Amino acid sequence: MTAFDKEREEGAANKQHPPAGLLNENHRRVLANTLRRVELAAWRLEDQLVRGEFPQLALTRFTHPPTPDQRSALLQLTKQVREEVAKLASDYQFEVGEQHVTRTILAEFTLLWSDLEDARPLKLGAYGAINPQAHTILGPRIQRLIDLVLAIDEVASGKKDTEIRHEEPEKSKEERKS
Repeated sequence: MTAFDKEREEGAANKQHPPAGLLNENHRRVLANTLRRVELAAWRLEDQLVRGEFPQLALTRFTHPPTPDQRSALLQLTKQVREEVAKLASDYQFEVGEQHVTRTILAEFTLLWSDLEDARPLKLGAYGAINPQAHTILGPRIQRLIDLVLAIDEVASGKKDTEIRHEEPEKSKEERKS
């Protein structure tokens, strides 16, 4: 048994519920927000571990997944993390925060739209000379991604019908030659 575990058991034996009034409103807000982030991180890790498989992505390869023993230990630890967060939330009487899922989608994809706008060939010229063909070859493909990202925003905000047609991206001149 580690010193930490011993201390924890002794603390449990002398169980004292810390009063919610121990912290001022700023302290409570900081602690509650930090605990929400910890809770969400533990939930995402647990979800990933339970699914067990990592997606095949075009630009990201997931390597070094946890071993079965690590996976088991991590699942136990995420459960403990979530239990500790729940106890703290109860002891300090934190209110449950709401996470508006569609607003989160809107926020993420709005940022991606901004990033994609900066990936247009004209903007990439700020990083050095760019081949003039990039404007005609890369430009329309970036525009297609921008259109898709904005479509996600429109669906999430309720501005666009949820029935989506699959549209083939236009092929560049280079692709048509092959």
